[in-house]
Amino acid sequence: MSDSTPNFRTTFIPAENVQIASVYETERSARQAIKHVVDSSSIDAEQVTLIEPGDSEFNRKLEGDSKALGKMMWFSHLLLGAAGLAVGLITAYLLVSIGPALTQQNPTFTYIALISPGIFIGLFVAGLLSLRPDRTQIIEVVRQALKAQHYAVVVNLREGQSVAKIRDLFGHHSNKVVESIQ
Repeated sequence: MSDSTPNFRTTFIPAENVQIASVYETERSARQAIKHVVDSSSIDAEQVTLIEPGDSEFNRKLEGDSKALGKMMWFSHLLLGAAGLAVGLITAYLLVSIGPALTQQNPTFTYIALISPGIFIGLFVAGLLSLRPDRTQIIEVVRQALKAQHYAVVVNLREGQSVAKIRDLFGHHSNKVVESIQ
């Protein structure tokens, strides 16, 4: 019955970083699915969020705490920018020490030429990781469901919970189940 295709990225990520959303035509069917999943698994009721059509807070319910997301983005930029700086410094040092004569004769320019791209590449990778393209799918599925006056159920998994089991339990009741990394 389900149009569920597993997200291969979630197989490599711990369960506490995975979110599952499923779509239902009626509130009754959504509540029945929630009850079935809570009764048949280790999911607690507070892990489950029901999003109703016309809910103006659906973005907050889907995304959770934006401060934590911003903090993670800030630290990833700091960490990867510093890693880029370190790689640039090490590479420049090696070139100035044992590299071609051009780099040994112009150490300042060698450092500038390698540190700048190192920092840029580190920040660029951090930005790419912050985009989280797999989140787009879950957001669009929920948005389309709400536009069609359907209900969405979102579950934030915890450590030790099985992504496949929860996806399959929701799949018995829903025609659309998606998962992504939080």
